[in-house]
Amino acid sequence: MRRRRAAVGLVAVVAVAVGVGVARARDGDVPSPVAAVRAVVAPEGDGGERCSVPVLTQDWTAGTLHLDVRSVATGDPLGGVRADEPASTGSTLKLLTAAAAVESLGPDATFATRVVRGDDPGTVVVVGGGDPTLSRLPTGQESVYPDAPHLDALAEQVLAARAADPDLARVPITTLQVDASLFGGPVWLDDWSDSARTSGSVPHITALMVDGDRDDPTEAYSRRSDAAVTRAATALAPLLGRTVSVDAELVVADADAEVLGEVRSAPVSTLVAHLLTNSDNALAEALGRHVALSEGVVGAAGGGEAGAGTGAGAGGAGAGASFGDVRAGVASALRGLDLPGEGVVLADASGLSAADALPASTLTSLLLEVARREGDLGVVDDGLAVAGRTGTLAEDGRFVDEHPEAVGAIRGKTGTLDDMVGLAAIAEPDDGRTVAFTIWAEDLDPAVTSTDDARRQVDALAADLLACGAGVNG
Repeated sequence: MRRRRAAVGLVAVVAVAVGVGVARARDGDVPSPVAAVRAVVAPEGDGGERCSVPVLTQDWTAGTLHLDVRSVATGDPLGGVRADEPASTGSTLKLLTAAAAVESLGPDATFATRVVRGDDPGTVVVVGGGDPTLSRLPTGQESVYPDAPHLDALAEQVLAARAADPDLARVPITTLQVDASLFGGPVWLDDWSDSARTSGSVPHITALMVDGDRDDPTEAYSRRSDAAVTRAATALAPLLGRTVSVDAELVVADADAEVLGEVRSAPVSTLVAHLLTNSDNALAEALGRHVALSEGVVGAAGGGEAGAGTGAGAGGAGAGASFGDVRAGVASALRGLDLPGEGVVLADASGLSAADALPASTLTSLLLEVARREGDLGVVDDGLAVAGRTGTLAEDGRFVDEHPEAVGAIRGKTGTLDDMVGLAAIAEPDDGRTVAFTIWAEDLDPAVTSTDDARRQVDALAADLLACGAGVNG
């Protein structure tokens, strides 16, 4: 049962804010974080001068600091710097997408890829179900996605179903058609750099793809193609017969077409865990669209692009969930969590866009619910990367070398863009006074501070927040 508290405006603000950019300082000056500190009295006891926000941030040089720290026990704010000012999120935005997926779809939901009977006996139609984990690797070989379904298992079902049908048993499959209409609109956000595709960060967002459209299904950061649907269809065709050709024109299958085969993704709980631990952009965008469909907001908020682009490399032939729908869908799914809505701008579901913006206080408020494992949000908590142990918080010896005391005691979601580095996390000190916090280093000038240097400062501040726990004070 999904709990629903009174809504406070996240939906309305997101809808109004669609397409609005974020003003960013570009003058090269590094503002003093102390001047912008929000004075807050710590309700759980004074952590002393060493745990005051001005002291904790006095050596900060990594661009513009945004900080929000809250007590998990009480929910009270303990201290902050620009905590209520919207800023770019990077992949920390995926926390919103993951929570929305759990809230709207439920942890046990799966996504089906089907093959159905076509209009003539020699034709079948593969219907994309918005599952980027579908794999072209043989069953038994694992891709980057755990428990992914496989094309060969789907093809085996199709051939068995046709062999058992007296009308089709002696009719070879000659044509494979494709229905990718579940996702509509552009397959690529205009302000995403094409290097994000070629470097392996994100594919074209389509309802049918295999292995997240990676060149190498076993490498997380493997180049993506410019024709995700075509790659998937051409991988399936030879499994159905040596002479099967792929129809270049996308179609929309009849709703009552006979299903010849079906494979399903791992449950949302597994997908969310991989999404958060490994910061997978393809999963984030797919889940964002499924949330929009589940919330019934398709076409309601900037989704008018639906239907654009119907070539074999495009997203679909119908009017499915689009980037515009994601904005309204995520907001609708999180309505019951009473998150602060002012200043929220969602351009995508992954955080790749520099136009994505939130106040740090909004993200920390969500983390409070996650840390308390409210409802099904324990699924999100379980998926967070753990300092020094898993995912993006364990890469290149992170925390292990410089802050070993934080290993295993901080869990969260990282975020990185060209000019920002962030961490939204939960810190559990030994005394049990757990805190949730969001740290963003914004407006980085690479001539002054690299993202690596900024990440080190973020980690150092996170370790200090762990040491202080709920003793942090304004």
